[in-house]
Amino acid sequence: MHKVYSLTMAVKIFDIEVLEDDMVYVGNDIRAKDKETALKILTLMSGGIINEDSEILSCEEKTVH
Repeated sequence: MHKVYSLTMAVKIFDIEVLEDDMVYVGNDIRAKDKETALKILTLMSGGIINEDSEILSCEEKTVH
């Protein structure tokens, strides 16, 4: 039981690079529960410039225990 609890409480940190038109937007150290949430945060931070049609160039996930 403890091991399962530990995995659900782990913090994930994402580094994401997204291409929109001719600009590359970079989000570093985004704390989120999953990739989709991290992308939503980056969308918010970009003022809506990044959207579901933007091309994800890279997405690196790091887990902090």
